[in-house]
Amino acid sequence: MTREHWLGYLMGALDENEHASVEQQIAEDPRAADEIEHLRTHLNLMSDGLDEAAPPVGLATRTCALLESPGLFAEILDPSIPEHENAPTLREKQPFEAIAGGNPSFTMMDMMVAIGACVAAVAIFFPALASSRMLATRLQCENNLRQVGFALQEFATGNAEKRYPAVASAGPLSVAGAFAPRLLNDGYLKHPEVVRCAESLQNLSQPQQLPTVEQLLNAPESDVERLQQGLATVYNYNLGNLRDGELQAPLMKGRSSYPVASDTVIVQDGQIAPQGHEDGRFNILFDDGHVEFISLEDLPSSMKHYFLNDKGQVAAGVDEDDAVIANGIAHPF
Repeated sequence: MTREHWLGYLMGALDENEHASVEQQIAEDPRAADEIEHLRTHLNLMSDGLDEAAPPVGLATRTCALLESPGLFAEILDPSIPEHENAPTLREKQPFEAIAGGNPSFTMMDMMVAIGACVAAVAIFFPALASSRMLATRLQCENNLRQVGFALQEFATGNAEKRYPAVASAGPLSVAGAFAPRLLNDGYLKHPEVVRCAESLQNLSQPQQLPTVEQLLNAPESDVERLQQGLATVYNYNLGNLRDGELQAPLMKGRSSYPVASDTVIVQDGQIAPQGHEDGRFNILFDDGHVEFISLEDLPSSMKHYFLNDKGQVAAGVDEDDAVIANGIAHPF
């Protein structure tokens, strides 16, 4: 079942057979149930504050009274009807006449009130607009990361050892971000923009194009590093771990606290620095498929080693439980 079916289920727009199919999927697949509940939360947020406004008091009575006065409509619609003899004539007013000292119909005080109202509207509108933009970007990044998570799990399910894509120990694919072109090349992902968070691209005037597996493997050695730079803005990815000196791909076990990928987070001079989101938080994808939007302050000190191995290095984990999710151009050694 697709997300469209899940939305239709939540909105009561499915026929009886489709409704039953979604309920069966919920019963059989805990991940689908979590996704549907997540969608329900967003739909509830969208419905907040949409109460209907009541019409003005007496609107119907005034409308009926107007309809019972056909002469009024005739005067309004037919300009050929002469004006009443005693009707006052309107004098053409010059711009800003009231402010300049003429007959005051719009005073300086009125203008100050109008300006104050505009300033107040701006003060209310722009923070709300910025907040809405941040929320939309966050949700887009979260949705992209979930799609990457589904693709990674599909990849792991398709091999006997249930392992995620491996980072090569050497060569053009020996960077963390190489998982992205691999998933695209093998058909697990359809669109290259899914492997990046839009927020992380905003500070780049011309982000490099995402290289393909073929381009990386066939490029002259002098061009490999330049192509790898195109992976700098993809999601962080698990570098794997060492076993008997050999680099192993991360194993899919459904662990709720084992990180697989995240928004772009880099380590500079020993400091962990999330990139992109203005509030300093980031989305992180775990082995069981769920995504959390968290800050470093929300993590226990032991969890901050998500970005450093047990030796304090941005490198492959020293054992199977030592997870390190690294920036796209990080090497495992």
